[in-house]
Amino acid sequence: MLNLRYVRDKLRKIWPGLPSGPAELRRALGEAVADVGRLTLATVLGYLLTVTLLPAPVDLTGALTALLVMQASLRGSFRAGMVRVVAVVTGIGIALVVATFVGLQWWSLAAVVFAALLAARVLRLEGASLETAISAMLILGSAGVDVAAFTRFATTVIGTVVGIGLPLLLPRHVRTADLTGGLRQVAARLQEVFSDASEHVGRRPMTKDAASRWLAASWQVAPLARAAETVFEEAADVQKWNTRQIFQADVVPLLRHGLGALERSLLSSAHLFQVMAAEAPSEATLDDGYGDDVRRELARVLHRLGTAMAAFADLVEADVLGSPSQAEVDLQRELDGVRESLNDLVSWMKVDPGQTGLWLLRGSIASAIEQILAEIDLARYLELRDDWRASQLGRALPTGAIGPRIRHPWGLLAQQRLRARAARSRLLHPEGSHEVGSDETTVLMPPVAS
Repeated sequence: MLNLRYVRDKLRKIWPGLPSGPAELRRALGEAVADVGRLTLATVLGYLLTVTLLPAPVDLTGALTALLVMQASLRGSFRAGMVRVVAVVTGIGIALVVATFVGLQWWSLAAVVFAALLAARVLRLEGASLETAISAMLILGSAGVDVAAFTRFATTVIGTVVGIGLPLLLPRHVRTADLTGGLRQVAARLQEVFSDASEHVGRRPMTKDAASRWLAASWQVAPLARAAETVFEEAADVQKWNTRQIFQADVVPLLRHGLGALERSLLSSAHLFQVMAAEAPSEATLDDGYGDDVRRELARVLHRLGTAMAAFADLVEADVLGSPSQAEVDLQRELDGVRESLNDLVSWMKVDPGQTGLWLLRGSIASAIEQILAEIDLARYLELRDDWRASQLGRALPTGAIGPRIRHPWGLLAQQRLRARAARSRLLHPEGSHEVGSDETTVLMPPVAS
């Protein structure tokens, strides 16, 4: 019988982007249909505008230009899209000059490719340099129709305007649920590492190989964190000019804080496993220097620590989604449990028959655990979250809004004016100032931090 899981694993090695299930397949299909629809619309619109606005004869230069520019600006961040647009327009411009005065010849093709690649190198277009040459070749290949130079230039301008303007009218939709996936994955992998360590320590003596395995597993989480940070950077760029999300809250700063806390926890976790590997014997023995009581408490600490990091990610996700959740209570409960177990662990480690050096090494374990707890501290996170919510006041979240929701551009302008007035007031009155709100209550504005 054919093993579908084996076949899927083999296919995923060849095709890393293989959908993992029906839901992901439907999502990928929906995104593909949306992108292809935008490209088709840009092509047809570029052609219709050239036929309507310009006298005959006209060729497909406008439609081809719209397709190329739309493809360049459709995917990726706004900054990367603009780099690709510059590359496409540069190649089109070079090809237009050659096509107008020379036409398609073998030596003109060579000249166009050489000039396009040289221009891309001079303009430092980096990875988009090949798109410059490809765009030039496509435009040069469409030069068979006898079209006036002005008409060809005008069709190129129309196609460029369509290719740049259409993504602003029909932009990509950045889903908050997609952004939180990377954060959840990092937290889940860290929880797996600590669960594995807890299970081993609770059942058998510590070994150097086991601690080294946990250390290697913790370092394998780092690429996931870097991939999540890349997604956040792209989302931040896309949302700057996203007309579909003008009233939505910018959740990237809060997600970056959560990811940064988990990354720093990852470094502290690696230090913890390094200390454990340095202390553990090379082979499993009946006595690894811990004792049953210390191992039992250490296993409990490791298990609760992994659960606390997962609860921290759940809290960040609940806040950026705007959904009511018990994640804050759950995180506080897990942190209290870790500290309680850690106190018990320290008490057992102090019961040491004169092995001072072993106690100092065990003290490093407690210090590493304290450092992880400091990174996912609830009070510190809540302070930053409140500042973030104040900066996004009135904007929508996937399942709600932060305060009274802003529904039109005038509300955004009014909010910006209020913030500017508050900033000026703080500069004029650094000792603190009072304002009367709409409910006729006096509000004390805090002084500027010196």
